[in-house]
Amino acid sequence: MEPTKSDQPHKNMSRRNFLKASGAALVLLAGGGLYRAVDQGVFSTARGPAYVPWNVDVAFEPDLAEKDPVKLVQYAILAANAHNTQPWLFRVQDNRIDLFADLSRNIGAMDPFYREMNISLGCAIENLCLAAKAFGYEPKVQLHEGEFDRIKVADITLSDRIPEVSPLVRMMTKRHTHRGAYDTKQPIPEQLLRDMSLLSRDNPNADLVWHADDQSKKHVGALIIQATEAIIQDSVQAHDSHRWYRHTREDIHRFKDGTTLDATGNPAFIRALGKLLPISEASSNDYWLSMTKDTHIPTAAAFGSIVVSARSRTQLLEAGRLWQRVHLWATSKGLALHPLNQANERQDREQQLGLEPVFGSALQRLAGRGEHVFLFRIGYAREQAIPSPRRAAEEVQLQ
Repeated sequence: MEPTKSDQPHKNMSRRNFLKASGAALVLLAGGGLYRAVDQGVFSTARGPAYVPWNVDVAFEPDLAEKDPVKLVQYAILAANAHNTQPWLFRVQDNRIDLFADLSRNIGAMDPFYREMNISLGCAIENLCLAAKAFGYEPKVQLHEGEFDRIKVADITLSDRIPEVSPLVRMMTKRHTHRGAYDTKQPIPEQLLRDMSLLSRDNPNADLVWHADDQSKKHVGALIIQATEAIIQDSVQAHDSHRWYRHTREDIHRFKDGTTLDATGNPAFIRALGKLLPISEASSNDYWLSMTKDTHIPTAAAFGSIVVSARSRTQLLEAGRLWQRVHLWATSKGLALHPLNQANERQDREQQLGLEPVFGSALQRLAGRGEHVFLFRIGYAREQAIPSPRRAAEEVQLQ
């Protein structure tokens, strides 16, 4: 059974709705809303304690770099991760770093089998290894087999080597998920996609599949929209997703995680209006669906999938390493990337509840081979992406 096509497409924000929102903001400002604007961080975008980790040095001057394995965690925590849950814990020793999954940061019904958590942990491993080489360490990664509830997922043994500063490591502080509109007049050259596919050579169990022609993009876009609608209609999934949204400045700097309005990719004025207006789970879902239909899908230059040969934990970790490498490389080429994993999240939910595998079957056809575990869009952005909050390295270290 194919997912059904929605018969109620969302429209772009109309002039009338825009004027209503603008008028509401003006009323708020006139009625003492200036205090609320300051309190909500309208005038302090991406500033404050939650954003300090992004200021880490990526110059990596060999004669200045002090060999301290604790420093490697500062780079690992800048990795991509699902819903900005940052599901990692590190134990640092003289010549080894152990990586643990923080199961308290699971996304519930959005990730019942820890697919996204393990991919996120793989991203952290990739950043850590790139930083290790830049500091003169040779990292040897041992991924741990086991069921999806085992906490320790990897240990990275460090030995001495000549420093190697990859161009990718310098992109760590510039790499951000870009959820805004992409430039529809600037296509991605096919050669660039082929070059990006070569990044999977070091991950024999994880591979990239592109969906770049018009027919493929239309099919993938429809699948993502239908999955988004299905998540919103599932009250448990919708709730588990929304609880990671941080709307107030106080929550952003208290939790230092989750999704924020600043990271939506919208222009500054729209983000400022959003901070002034109240938010609810229902309004957040409406906005998410509208952005998916009107911005994410139609402005994507192409879509990409990551497939693995088997859906084991170690291969999900490898998929994460590949995604991080792809994102860093794309950033160096001026490209923007944005995970759109709604269909995979519905596939996991189908398996959890024993439902008909509507989205699971669709993703299997999309992958063509192996197991589909990750879906994203790519393009050239119109606006610069804003960083997401991050917990400091010392907040995620075990003694």
